[in-house]
Amino acid sequence: MKVVVVDDDSIKYGRVSNVLIRAGVDGRDIAHAVCVSEALDLLRERNFDLMLLDVNLPRRLGDMPTRGGGLEVLRELSRDERYRRPYYIVGLTAYEDVIGEFGNAFEDQLWSLVHYSEGSDRWIAQLTQRVEYIRATEKSQNFSDGVTYGVDLAVICALEGVEFEALKRQDFDWQPLRLPHDDTRYISGAVSRGTETFSVIGAAASRMGMPASAVLASKVVHQFRPRVIAMVGICAGRVGKVNLGDILVANPTWDWGSGKIASENDQPIFMPSPHQLDLDTDLRAVLKDVAEDYAILGALKHGASGKKPATELTVHFGPLASGAAVVTHRGTFDELLNQHRGLLGIDMEAYALFSAAVGSGKPRPLALWVKAVSDFADKDKVDDYQEYAASISASFILETAKRFL
Repeated sequence: MKVVVVDDDSIKYGRVSNVLIRAGVDGRDIAHAVCVSEALDLLRERNFDLMLLDVNLPRRLGDMPTRGGGLEVLRELSRDERYRRPYYIVGLTAYEDVIGEFGNAFEDQLWSLVHYSEGSDRWIAQLTQRVEYIRATEKSQNFSDGVTYGVDLAVICALEGVEFEALKRQDFDWQPLRLPHDDTRYISGAVSRGTETFSVIGAAASRMGMPASAVLASKVVHQFRPRVIAMVGICAGRVGKVNLGDILVANPTWDWGSGKIASENDQPIFMPSPHQLDLDTDLRAVLKDVAEDYAILGALKHGASGKKPATELTVHFGPLASGAAVVTHRGTFDELLNQHRGLLGIDMEAYALFSAAVGSGKPRPLALWVKAVSDFADKDKVDDYQEYAASISASFILETAKRFL
């Protein structure tokens, strides 16, 4: 792997190059540029797989660093064909205020952004994960060797609104992640357990519903090969069985619209034929441990954002049906009890998530659907508890990820 590090801080460069070498990059394949002009000279002469680019850079040798100077390198790559654009470009900076000022301009052209900090090792894990991803991708074409997993956990949401915002607020140390030829805006992070650090990917679908979620889940599995793929967000619950704000864990799930429309006395009659998909047994056992720890649940509720329900937080494991339409009619929900008398709730995506996992190429991920009840799918459906439900489901994933990864 050919790497160029564009950074005027020699101490920072030394630490970065050591991390690259420990990750398997040959030290002879690491080039160093300390200013914009030097970087462009290298990019005109040589091909690089990866460029690590500082946000603040001097224009020429001897100049003072300029805020956002790294943008000039990206601009030249975009407008001048003489320069050989590295396949992967990662922003690496110690100044978060600069990212706040120039973040969008960088994110549009970067594969990823990593915050460098001398007082933390999180950036080391993030940079190592990026290198491992590139090496695995080049070796096995998106990990299609049938054995290699790319990341430990992928978490997806149905929309970029309240659900994805709740996920981004979780302490996964999120950074933006862009892939070539892919318009989906991913986020990349990590979760720690003791001395171990595990990689996490997040993304949101472009639309609600099973088709969009199936496409996103399949794309995430293909691109990142996660060991576990999860979905968080909001759903409708069954009156009398669950309370507003309760967490539901789907087991099993199915498409409630799957079946046959037959004729009876010249009238249409729907004959359901659900294909149920189950939660992995070992994964269920880990989630159960957290679900039965009332101290943890109390802390999660306390830390969640949004309007909190008056009832204690409870986690339910049980049947969850997915359909193509938003339901705000109690009678329609009640009819679904004919498909499973233990039905706990409905949504528009769960079956798509499980189907994408089961139908993917090897190595297949385990699928996990965790959402919280924001309404009861009746005429009184309101949005009062959506923020809380999205927040509590995302925080539950974070808490359980520390145990099952």
